[in-house]
Amino acid sequence: MSHLYLLGVATLTLTSASFAGSDTNADLQARLEAAEARISELSAATNANWLNDTRANEIRGLVHDVLADADTRVSLQGSGATAGYNGGFTVGSADGNWSLKINGLLQERWMDNTASPAAGASRDSRGFENTRTVLNFSGSIAGDWGYNMRFDAGAQNNDLTTVWAYGTMDLEDGWGLAMGNMKLPTNREWMINAEFQQGVERSYASQGSYAADGLGAGGAVAAQAVGAFANTTGLSVNYVGDDIRFWAMYGNGLETTPAAGNIGLYTANDNSNVWALRGEFMVSGAGWSQFDQFTSADGAAEGILIGVSYMHNDWGDAPVPVAGANSNTLLTLDGQMQFGGSNLYLAYQDNDVDGAAATSPSSFEVSYGIYLDSDWELYARYQDIDWDTTGVDNSDAFTVGINYYMAGQNAKWSTDVTWADSGWSADNDTGMTNSAPTDDQTMVRTQLQFYF
Repeated sequence: MSHLYLLGVATLTLTSASFAGSDTNADLQARLEAAEARISELSAATNANWLNDTRANEIRGLVHDVLADADTRVSLQGSGATAGYNGGFTVGSADGNWSLKINGLLQERWMDNTASPAAGASRDSRGFENTRTVLNFSGSIAGDWGYNMRFDAGAQNNDLTTVWAYGTMDLEDGWGLAMGNMKLPTNREWMINAEFQQGVERSYASQGSYAADGLGAGGAVAAQAVGAFANTTGLSVNYVGDDIRFWAMYGNGLETTPAAGNIGLYTANDNSNVWALRGEFMVSGAGWSQFDQFTSADGAAEGILIGVSYMHNDWGDAPVPVAGANSNTLLTLDGQMQFGGSNLYLAYQDNDVDGAAATSPSSFEVSYGIYLDSDWELYARYQDIDWDTTGVDNSDAFTVGINYYMAGQNAKWSTDVTWADSGWSADNDTGMTNSAPTDDQTMVRTQLQFYF
């Protein structure tokens, strides 16, 4: 309308001017030019306002669409549910009361084992092995309760096997309760999970030497593990403080393998039982979680942890691994030290076997690791087992190896070599084979680990 109004005024002005004579032509021309300039100015301002309004409407529409999309996503997630990766693939409710974490572990090995007797031909075994194929499920239930289940279909078990499965209850103020199939709280090496070991595999000594039942076929030492390298099904009361934590566990008799039977029906227990106590003191450190692995990378937190455990096992009516052994008691003292670029582990175990086959075997282990740079780590381990049996010498073994951390513990390549003498018994976990007291044994292991 403003355009038409100005145009009308200009027309009337020109019409009136036509009767005024030629003397006023110059004045009219000036007025006409001024009117046209004003019309152009008003037109430009109107167009600018129109463009500003358009932009504002477009922005309002965009904001509305974004908010609507966000509301849709929230409603699809179930009122703020979360999902992502945090030490495992996780899903959970917004308040954290319900959660599921999924972890997986693959350990693929190639091994070469050679036993060299004092007389006769040597024995050589080599090949690939899918040692572990693990799925782990853990999380929280309604806030104060939790669960942890691990299953393994690797070569150590030959079939899908329950490694552990237990539920937990938060009793507040650092106290907790767990019930189900769990690791025995003995030495640190056993309590640290397979994916966080420094060597390709745990040491034989960490199993807790049980007894040497004379000499078996071919003169091999028929050594038996105490079962520290084992689980039990039972009940555990735990406490975690700032620098002290402990476990008190009571359960069925020892399981020498995850599939030994105690993990199933109670009728398979045959009146055997085990109870175990372990306490740990964190002398220094940034928190308990740093001791969940042996390695200590450059720049990592320094810390020292001292642990002591006591376990008593009564075989009851169950078949015993060594004839004449009624029960056994295991005492462990160990220390884990991390120096931000290197680490040291020491462990001593003493086992008393009661019954007709009474012995007191013991073991000692020391291991050390040091980073060569940010990705490469060199480690060494020495273990000694005193079988406390007449005619059976101590079993010694020295291991040296190297780790290449391609993506931390999530993708790691490890290779080590072990030299052993004085006889060993076959053991699927470490890869050792039967050898006579006079035999030497050399084992090469290389492993790719993938963990998520």
